[in-house]
Amino acid sequence: MDLSYERKRALDAARGMWASRRHAERDRWAPERRRAHQQQRLEALARHAVAHSPFWRERLGTGGVDLAGLPALDKTTLMERFDDIVCDRRLRRDDLLAHLDGLDHDALYLGRYRVMTSSGSSGQKALFVYDRRGWSGIATQWFRHCAMTGKLPALPRRRIAFVAGGAPTHMSRRGVATVGTLYRTCGLGVTMPLPTLVEALNAFQPELMLVYPSVGALLAEEQLSGRLRISVRGITTASELCTPQMSERMLEGFGVRPQELYGTTEGLYGSGCEHDCGIHLFDDLTIVENVDEEGRPVPDGERGARLLVTNLYNRVLPLFRFELSDVATLDSEPCACGRRSRRMTTLHGRADDVLYLPGGEGRVAVHPLQFDVVTADRAVREFQIVQQGPRLLLRVALREDAAPAEAGERLRERVSERLATLGVRETVVVVEPCGGIPRVGGGKLQMVVADRGATNGRAAA
Repeated sequence: MDLSYERKRALDAARGMWASRRHAERDRWAPERRRAHQQQRLEALARHAVAHSPFWRERLGTGGVDLAGLPALDKTTLMERFDDIVCDRRLRRDDLLAHLDGLDHDALYLGRYRVMTSSGSSGQKALFVYDRRGWSGIATQWFRHCAMTGKLPALPRRRIAFVAGGAPTHMSRRGVATVGTLYRTCGLGVTMPLPTLVEALNAFQPELMLVYPSVGALLAEEQLSGRLRISVRGITTASELCTPQMSERMLEGFGVRPQELYGTTEGLYGSGCEHDCGIHLFDDLTIVENVDEEGRPVPDGERGARLLVTNLYNRVLPLFRFELSDVATLDSEPCACGRRSRRMTTLHGRADDVLYLPGGEGRVAVHPLQFDVVTADRAVREFQIVQQGPRLLLRVALREDAAPAEAGERLRERVSERLATLGVRETVVVVEPCGGIPRVGGGKLQMVVADRGATNGRAAA
C-alpha cells in the first residue's frame, strides 16, 4: 500500500473529525430547523440523482421529490438495477464484485471509491459504494459517537482495540481502517478463536475497545475468569443487538457500561449518550421512516416492522427509502442530555429474526429480546434459536463449569414458560449443547435461524 494512499486515509479521518465538531450542534436543533435542513439536502440529492442515474430519472421524474410517494427500494432491486442506480457510469456491479474478490485491505477502486458488501446475515447480500466525500460522512458519524461517549482521539494517541468484522469487505473493517489512523490500534476479527483474542488483547492492553456485543460478553467472562487482564475506560458495541444481559455482563467484567454505536452500511448511524436513553440517530444526514408491514408510517412510541432510510450524503449510490429490516421503536421527544435528534428508544432486532409461532388466536410474533431468559442464565456463553416447524431448537454454548443436563432442562423450562406467557401454543423447545455458534457474513452472530420450510417472517404473512 503506497504512502499516498495512507495519506488519503488519514486525510479522510481528519476531515471526518473536523466535520463532527460542526455537526454536533445539529443534535440540538429544533425539529422545524431539522426538517428544513433535511428537505434542502433531499432536493439537492434528487436533482443530482435525476441528472446522473437512469434509474432515479425514471422513478423521480423531473419534478420535486415526494418522498412519501416513492416506492421503497429493497436489496433485490438494488442488485438487479445497480448499474442504472449508480451516478458514475464507470461503475458496474460485476466489476465491483470482481474488485472485492480476494480483497485483503482497504483498497480504493479507481483511486477514489470504497466498495463493500453488507454482512449477509439476513441471507441476502447487497453492494454499496462511497466516494471519498461520501465516506467522510461515515467518519464524521464515528467521531460524533466518540464526542458523545468520551472516546475522541487525543495526544498521546489513545490505544483502541477494534474487534470487528472478519471480512475486509465489511463496513466495520473499512471504517476501522480510516478512523484508526488517529489512534494506536489493534485490529482483530470477531471470527478469531477466543484464546487468540485474549492473547492479543493482553499483549496490547487497550484503553478503549469496539466490539460486537456477543463477543464482548464472552470477553467479559474471560476477564472475570482471570484469563483476560485488561483495564479499559470505554467500550463501544456495534453491529449486533446488544441485550441488557450482555451489557450487564460487560459492566461486571470490565467495570464500565458499554455504549452503543448503531451503524449501517447503507449510511444510517446513531449513538447512545451519557443518559442511556436510547440511540440518538444522526438524522441531519439521513431521513428515517419507521413503517409497518404494509409500509404505512408508525407513530412515535410504537414498534415498526422495518425502517426506510434515505441517505443524504452519498451521491455515488443514491438511496431513497432503502429498506432495513431492523425492528425499532422511535421517539422524537428531547432527551435528558439536551439533544433533540430523533431517538431509537428500543431496537427489538431484525424483522428476519422475528419468529411467528402458533398461538390461541393464530400466529404470535416473538422478537429476539424475548429470549433474554437465555442470556440471563450465567451458564450460557452464547446461543442460537433454530425454528424447525413446530419445534424450537435452542443451541447453547455453555461455560466450562456448567452441568449440561441441568442447564439444558432449566433453559427448556424457562423458554417454554416465556413462550406460554406470550400466548404461544403447540411449540416444543429442545435444548442442544454445542461447542460454539458459527458466525455468518461479517462475523455477526445470527441469533435466530428459520429453516426454509418453516413458517416465519413476512414471506409467510
